[in-house]
Amino acid sequence: MAGFNPALAGHHQSRLTFSNPALPLIIFFGGFPIWWAMGLGTLGFLLMAVPLTYHLLRQRKIRVPAGFGIWLLFLAILLLGALILWSPVPGLLSEMGVSRLAPWGYRVIWFSAVTVVFLFIGNTDERVLPRKWLILLMAWMFCLTVAGGYAGQLLWQHEFRSVLEIILPRSLTSNVFLGSLIHPGLAQVQDILGYSEPRPKAPFDYANSWGANYGLLLPFYLMSFRYVRTAIHKTVFVAILVAAVPPAIFSLNRGLWAGLGVLVVVVLIRQAINAQWFTVLGTVAIGALAFTVLYFSPLWGLIQTRLANPHSNEGRSNLADISVETVLANSPLIGFGSTRQRQGNFFSIASGATADCHQCSPPQLGTQGSLWYLIFCTGIFGLALFVWFIVRRTKAVITKTETWATPLVYPVVFFACILPVYDLVGSPLMILMITLALIWRFEQQQGTVPDRPERTRHGQADAL
Repeated sequence: MAGFNPALAGHHQSRLTFSNPALPLIIFFGGFPIWWAMGLGTLGFLLMAVPLTYHLLRQRKIRVPAGFGIWLLFLAILLLGALILWSPVPGLLSEMGVSRLAPWGYRVIWFSAVTVVFLFIGNTDERVLPRKWLILLMAWMFCLTVAGGYAGQLLWQHEFRSVLEIILPRSLTSNVFLGSLIHPGLAQVQDILGYSEPRPKAPFDYANSWGANYGLLLPFYLMSFRYVRTAIHKTVFVAILVAAVPPAIFSLNRGLWAGLGVLVVVVLIRQAINAQWFTVLGTVAIGALAFTVLYFSPLWGLIQTRLANPHSNEGRSNLADISVETVLANSPLIGFGSTRQRQGNFFSIASGATADCHQCSPPQLGTQGSLWYLIFCTGIFGLALFVWFIVRRTKAVITKTETWATPLVYPVVFFACILPVYDLVGSPLMILMITLALIWRFEQQQGTVPDRPERTRHGQADAL
């Protein structure tokens, strides 16, 4: 098998054992509710990558997919950003002190972690970490996301402290950024509809992160149906899928709604191209039934109210325009390394928010959407490399019809849809890289990877 590594495969394990190098990944995702309650819902992703790095570095040869040099160039630009963190920029606040390294370093650690997970999955034998396990773990994460949606809507007033919040000193937990990472909150209460309304975020950091993970994990949940055998399990599967609809609505995530709408269109187009007309009719019929039920439910009124209250449209548009203009005028190729604060608000250089305009004080440039982060922090060149790598890695399954490989394009499509509106450097980026790693595995199975297949001790190439 192209991509087979004897050192990672150990003794050709076919079941989960303590010697399995994939154990940290499996334990983390499988026990995610526990890590979340401990305060490791976010930091746990980074900690998981540490033992995976150890096992990866033990390899005599680490395989990389075609086009991986594109990703390495992107990472190089990310690192190069450290040299311009303190550069003065007209219209932006002056930056001083070593504290500037913290937000830059945090994102560098995240990009390093997702790179490790990507390489680990691609270099790990199917018998050590079967793709079935990865698909089921992501499906499990989707179920947790749905459960978190209900918890955020119904139990949002019930807060509790994580284990880390209890054991860490107050000097650390009082830090706003660290506190947001280790506190297992259920919802964000926001005034979007003209009144305070909880938006679910559990088991993630923010309401938008919840929506991003929901859309990225849904295709994995649908893929897991191929492993459902009994009638009872199929009934439970469908029940969970139906139950997943209300949280998606009362999350008030317009980016989630738009992304799911695009996914439906892409599914229909791919089915039509492959002349799967019966499937097309079935998809349309299910969609029409779902829309009818939704239209006559109370949730339809919530959708209309949300669409009638765009809330952040103008602020996001202003922030995006200023971010792009600043980069093009001062550092178009590699950006500014990290986010920065603009002088004043959107309407005056003299002040920030006012009593009449809480939204006038803009967030830092390079936030409110990872597209703007990539442009502002890594420049046009960095953005091009990032997009180029994703497209290059996804190309292998765009036109394929294999049962398990075809749906892998959908998390990538959804990621592209929400790239301009959600900050995705976190768990959503990790899920994307897991998706790309599975696509790489599919390439190896199909023999499309240009690397020469390694041989087993019996002289035959293994197959997935």
